[in-house]
Amino acid sequence: RKFNNEWCIKYFIVQHNKDVVCLICQSTIAVMKEYNIKRHYDTKHSASYDSIVGQSRVTKCSKCDGEFIKSCLEIFIENVSPEKKNLVEQISLSRFTMARRIDDLSENIEAFLKDRISKCSAFSIALDESTDVSDTAQLVVFIRGVTDNFEVTEEFLDMASMHSTTTGQNICEEVTKLMNKLEIDSSKLVGITTDGAPSMVGKNNGFVKRFLDVIQTEYVLVSHCIIHQENLCSKVLGFGEVMKNVVSCVNYIRSRGLNHRQFKSFL
Repeated sequence: RKFNNEWCIKYFIVQHNKDVVCLICQSTIAVMKEYNIKRHYDTKHSASYDSIVGQSRVTKCSKCDGEFIKSCLEIFIENVSPEKKNLVEQISLSRFTMARRIDDLSENIEAFLKDRISKCSAFSIALDESTDVSDTAQLVVFIRGVTDNFEVTEEFLDMASMHSTTTGQNICEEVTKLMNKLEIDSSKLVGITTDGAPSMVGKNNGFVKRFLDVIQTEYVLVSHCIIHQENLCSKVLGFGEVMKNVVSCVNYIRSRGLNHRQFKSFL
C-alpha cells in the first residue's frame, strides 16, 4: 500500500522506515490503511486535536517543541556571537529532520558502545524483566566491563519488548539476539546478575541455565537479588523476639550517661 501524504495533516501521522508512526503518541500503526489510521486518531486524539484547523494544523503537524529551544538559542547566539546567528536560523525543525537526527544519534551511540565493549577483557551483564503500563513485558539489560588498563565501562545496553511469553527460553533468545547485534564476544562473560524469579534462575528452564548452555562459557559467576529470600525470612522469623532484644539494648545504653559515653568510646 502507498502512503498518502494527506494523512499527515488529517491524522498527524508520518511514514518512517515503512512503518506508519503517530506524531502525537509515537505509536506504530500496524496496517497502512486509512481505516486503521482514522480509527487510531478518532479513538485517542480527535477530542484534543479536532479543534486545530487550517494553517495551525499544518504547523502543529510539521513542527515540534524544538521551536522554543531554537528561539532560546537565537537569543543566546545574538548576545554571544551575533555573526553566527544565521547558522541557528537555518536549523530545520521538521519531524522528518528530527527523526533522521535521532537515527544518527542512535547509530553513533551504538557504534561507540560496540567500540568500548570490544576493548574490554571481561564483562558482566545484569538484566531484569518487568511489565509496563501497557501490559507489555520489557527486558532491560545493562553491561559492565573492564579493560586490561582497568578502565571500567558501565552502560545501559538495550531494552527489548516481549509481546509473547516471558519464559527462560524467550529471555535467552532476546539476550542472544542483542549480543549478536552488538558483536559482543560471549567468551569474555564472567558474571550474570538477575532477580530470583524462576524464569531467570530456574534449575532446568531458567534463563541462566539456557544461556550458559548456548554460549558454552565456563567460570561464570551467577548472582541474584535476595529480596525474595528476605521476604520469606520476615514471614518465618518472629519479629517480636528480635525487637525485644533490640529495645533492651537501646534502653540499657540510654538509661545512664556512663553507659552512653562508654558505648560511644567503644564505637
